[in-house]
Amino acid sequence: MALRRARAPSHPLRHGAGAAVVVGVASLALMAAAAEPRGLATADWRLESVTLADGRRIDGLVEDPDPATGDVRVVQVVRPPGRPMYVVRWPPLQADRLESIVRLTAAEHEQLARRVRAFLDDRRRRGAAETAVALRRDHEDGPWLHDEDDFALTSTADSQVTRAAVVAIEQVLGALATLVPPGDGPRRGRITVRLCGSGAEYRQAQRDLGVGIDAPAFYVPVRGLIVAGGELPAIAAAAAAEEETLAATAQGFERLDALLEERVRSLAAELESRGVGPRERADVVRRTRLRWERERTAETERITAARRANDVRLKRAWEMFRRQLAHETWHAYADTRLRHRDAAGLPIWLDEGLAQVVEAAPLEAGELRLDAPDPDRLAALQAAIRNGTAPAVADLLQAGQERFVGGHGAAIADRGLTYLAAWGLALDVAMLRPVLARDAVARMTADDDPVAAFEGMVGLPLDRYEPEWRRRILALRPGRRPEAEDPEGVTPAPSPAASPARSPP
Repeated sequence: MALRRARAPSHPLRHGAGAAVVVGVASLALMAAAAEPRGLATADWRLESVTLADGRRIDGLVEDPDPATGDVRVVQVVRPPGRPMYVVRWPPLQADRLESIVRLTAAEHEQLARRVRAFLDDRRRRGAAETAVALRRDHEDGPWLHDEDDFALTSTADSQVTRAAVVAIEQVLGALATLVPPGDGPRRGRITVRLCGSGAEYRQAQRDLGVGIDAPAFYVPVRGLIVAGGELPAIAAAAAAEEETLAATAQGFERLDALLEERVRSLAAELESRGVGPRERADVVRRTRLRWERERTAETERITAARRANDVRLKRAWEMFRRQLAHETWHAYADTRLRHRDAAGLPIWLDEGLAQVVEAAPLEAGELRLDAPDPDRLAALQAAIRNGTAPAVADLLQAGQERFVGGHGAAIADRGLTYLAAWGLALDVAMLRPVLARDAVARMTADDDPVAAFEGMVGLPLDRYEPEWRRRILALRPGRRPEAEDPEGVTPAPSPAASPARSPP
């Protein structure tokens, strides 16, 4: 939260066994690529496709057929709206299994190939980038320091968390510059980031800055400062300690397992010395082996389950950390890159609303995917609309900062509903009824009359807009790309935000 693709011969290519595979230029309808969206919504990738003889279609990146065998390789690309993308590398598809192939233009094919490579390389590149992050200290026990053109970071967290934070901020800033290009005016200075390595330090930082909010990170516009704390450093340290304990336990069992045969031979020899017959000795040895196997299996399962739970906790903490950094990085980007030095910032509802939209967007191949509503926020806002507790749009537009960050007697529940409604309103103007052009966000200003400016942007008076907005929100379904509406029959008043949106690259 802020404190304020066409390449193809025209004839069929024949491969092996006389199977004809038509390779052609895809029409938009066949390419699983919708028209470029307006507003801030993320465009679908234009994909190539292979249709198998059994009718199944695989969309993704199609490589040229093997000149010797005619086999085709496909990297299937699956991008569920609002959820992480994944790819499937298919084994070579023999020509007699193929019905048709649809290709993109040479330029579009190369763009798709770059995107797929970037996605496949993302984890490796992220790890390499984190390793390459230059950190320094002024003295042995001092905080980690990192300087870039766009931001400077100070951190008392460990080097792994610090490097991960640097890379995350770099990636979000790069994606934001593509999503919402910076304004033309002079920048308001470099962003400063303070990463706290403990909860106590974070709470002290809040006290020092006069901030009293229940949030794991915040942004202070007057200082251009992001302060982040949260639970990640402690969870990461605890996870590392837990893994050391589990590894030591596993190694102990491995040593005992290696000694099993020696123990069994010793047991058999002892039984023989006591006059125990061969059959009885064999039975005791068998039961001993079974008991050990049960103990070993149980302990292995326990260690595996503990490691899985440990990994889940750490993964969730990292994801929350990334989300919070993305949220606050939006505030800092909007404040320092989207507005002129002496101009007012974005309206609070829009700044806080878009921060939540950005926070929930998957960050893949260098882009923030704004292609579906966050399911948790959607469910909560729909419930509030149905039970009548969602704030009126007019109240939201005119809400002061205290309604978002607390103070002045605002109830926690009210602050939550205000945040939800701001998210829903930003989602609407950016994706559902996309009147907010990506190159016009920078010209939005909190100095304007909030109601008049909003009515000019959407081209409707609030008494007509609000019920339509509520209907659109209630009609949304989680996990589905929202279909943008055309604002028909209305001529918006002159407003920078009402200009046609440019299609994302």
